[in-house]
Amino acid sequence: MDTPPTAKNWRLNAAAIIMDAEGCVLLGKDSGRNPYWHFPQGGVIKHESIEQTLAREVWEEVGLRPTEYTIVSRLPGLRYKYPSNNRKVTRWIGQEQTYFLVRCKTRRPKTDLHRSPEFSKTKWIPLQNLKLEMFPKFKRKVIKNALQQFFGPGFPSKHAAVKTSSPSSPSSSTLTSRTMNRYLVPPGKKLRLKDYSPDDKSLFSGTKEESLIEFDKLREELQELQKKLFAQHKHKILVILQAMDAGGKDGCVKHVFSRVDPQGLHVVPFKKPTTEELDHDFLWRVHKEVPAKGQIAIFNRSHYEDIIAVRVKKIFPDPVWKRRYKHVLDFESMLAEEGTVIIKLFLNISKEEQKKRLESRLQDPDKLWKFCMDDLDDRNRWDEFQTAYQDLIEKTSTPEAPWYIIPADRKWYRNLVVARLMVEKLRHLQLSLPTPNFDPASIIIPD
Repeated sequence: MDTPPTAKNWRLNAAAIIMDAEGCVLLGKDSGRNPYWHFPQGGVIKHESIEQTLAREVWEEVGLRPTEYTIVSRLPGLRYKYPSNNRKVTRWIGQEQTYFLVRCKTRRPKTDLHRSPEFSKTKWIPLQNLKLEMFPKFKRKVIKNALQQFFGPGFPSKHAAVKTSSPSSPSSSTLTSRTMNRYLVPPGKKLRLKDYSPDDKSLFSGTKEESLIEFDKLREELQELQKKLFAQHKHKILVILQAMDAGGKDGCVKHVFSRVDPQGLHVVPFKKPTTEELDHDFLWRVHKEVPAKGQIAIFNRSHYEDIIAVRVKKIFPDPVWKRRYKHVLDFESMLAEEGTVIIKLFLNISKEEQKKRLESRLQDPDKLWKFCMDDLDDRNRWDEFQTAYQDLIEKTSTPEAPWYIIPADRKWYRNLVVARLMVEKLRHLQLSLPTPNFDPASIIIPD
């Protein structure tokens, strides 16, 4: 077998929580080895993506083809250590898992166990009947984390938190603050950009038309929250947008913030540095554009271009862009300590989707002005840019200024996720209109 991929001696692994239409979950066990139940899972082999591993393991262990289920959501970066006796016979510390929540397309597909010795029996168990004691002890923490992310913070001990509504129900067509963390890049953890699908739409199971209804409600709420932010004159919001060319930065600003009062909005499209800007340090042009109290500032591209572009295009020697990581982290730390809420968004599109959008610009006279020959040069460096972004996001996602990787192949879903994230961030500030320092009843307006 090919040498499996690792994350510093952790075996990369895909695990599947498979649900049927009635809210039951598929578990398997080998009674001859131990009494515990397991979710289908297995290690990534060389040249295999995490999605390919999922498809292979589910097919081998329980006989379900990818056409029989839909990936609803995923949770990467979960680790558990092997028991000490296992570590004596393997070079792995343990598993680094990506958990997938998948929903069967038919009521309950038939399982087939003859391709793998992993399970001798399977069982569909109602979600509310799952107990951590059913699983091996060394896996329970990871399983608990996955179940709570997918089904609610109280799960599995508080079954009222579990929602197993059908895809057409209103509850499953609403993004929540808990599920928004699906796209958060955990600070200090290893990042694999390939684990974040540009085509993901797992947090909204309704139709595109239904999404527009919720999007409209979110924009209304964002409008009201921004009015309070501006009037209260206390908090500062900085939104940083980064993406590959044609990634949707302009469209995101246009649609998500279309109802926000322009008085409280400051949009800055950072282009190539001018001669004057190059005469200063790279943060000079950035610092003067950060938000004032009561303001939302949006950086359409940002100071991160001075790392990404410089690195990939080799504008300056490597030590220049490498030391800029520290400068950026110190800069953002200072802004956060001074009361700025920093929201960093990487709009994640696929190479195939970028090709479609660039071709659309060439074919549409109304979009032709957006096309730039430099876009083709950058596209030829796609892999280099992806590596650079992965490195940058991993190194600069901090507790005070975390990154979110937003699926951006579907424009409507991108807008919905960004709008929900903005609303949640502003709600957290508990904004309110200021109380006047006078009695309105005592004021008489002269004729």
